[in-house]
Amino acid sequence: MSWVEPLANGHILKFSVFRGGRWVRQGEVARGSGWFINWSDFPSVVAIDKSFWVAHWLVKQTGGRTYDYDIAMSISTDAGATWSTPKPPHREQSAGEHGFAAIFPVDGDAGIIWLEGGDHLEQMDHNAHPAESGNFALRYRRIHRDGNIDAEQVLDDNTCTCCWPTVAVTSAGPVAAWRSRTDGEMRDHRVARMRDGKWSAPVPLGAEGWEIAGCPVNGPMLAARGMQVVAAWFTAEDNRPRVRAAFSSDGGQSFGQPVEVDEAGPSGRVGVAWSDDRTAIISWITAADAVTKKSSLALRKLFVDGTTGPVQRTVEISSGRDAGVPQLIADGSGLILAWTGAAPGHGIHTAFVPLDALRND
Repeated sequence: MSWVEPLANGHILKFSVFRGGRWVRQGEVARGSGWFINWSDFPSVVAIDKSFWVAHWLVKQTGGRTYDYDIAMSISTDAGATWSTPKPPHREQSAGEHGFAAIFPVDGDAGIIWLEGGDHLEQMDHNAHPAESGNFALRYRRIHRDGNIDAEQVLDDNTCTCCWPTVAVTSAGPVAAWRSRTDGEMRDHRVARMRDGKWSAPVPLGAEGWEIAGCPVNGPMLAARGMQVVAAWFTAEDNRPRVRAAFSSDGGQSFGQPVEVDEAGPSGRVGVAWSDDRTAIISWITAADAVTKKSSLALRKLFVDGTTGPVQRTVEISSGRDAGVPQLIADGSGLILAWTGAAPGHGIHTAFVPLDALRND
């Protein structure tokens, strides 16, 4: 678990380790001033293995615009006891937005993908109308244990500007999903696979044909189990907000027919995890309840044959930005949910949900 706390003159990135049913250890990655703090583009601390960890956070560019910020990345080879001097995974001098990073294992090393808006701002500088601006791109680099970084690859040169991407690692390698964009403002999701160090050409995921001239700030999530992959995402094509999911049995090469998880006007911000070989669990923020007028963080079982269990509301949660982006992982006999508490207190909240507490019908 990682989170950011405010300091008198800046911020601090902390982490804690969950073991044996409780949070047993807390540590610090970095602290500093001039950080870019945002509800949807947030730092991470990722344990690639028991000793090799990679962390990232966001730092404003000196003298830059509001959304001119860089990724700061640091490595630990002793399970978070010490951290390397931070450096960016991207070109240091490029102006614009560098964020929405996802870090993941790659054959004993680490990989990082992120959204970069340098081309977008360069076009903005030379055109009078923002509608004629350039593109955001989804980029990738491999991070070695010694801190060296391989050459950059571009997965997609036209993406949505602020929907977080996601990566899951199958037995055949990583699979990435993100919200892409066309010049006609179609903002559906795409998927790519890494094989032999190279990313495949992107293929559609869902293909709803959602046309929206702006970023919905609602990224997809993936989870892998062997060669099985489950994808979950939000769309509002044809003014129908809904959460959808689909399964792949071939390592993300192809996905089956999407399953409608919630069609009752949800807010989205999905999470997904496997509980066994035939069952995935989806989490998301629902629409407000008709009686309580409050949204909930909900869970639902989804089976590989396309059938589903009932929607189960767990806790009431704000559907606004103060709730952040809730997280979901499987841990042994249950699930761990994490979310940001409501203003003004905020705080990090977690809940352990036993698998046998989730109904099948």
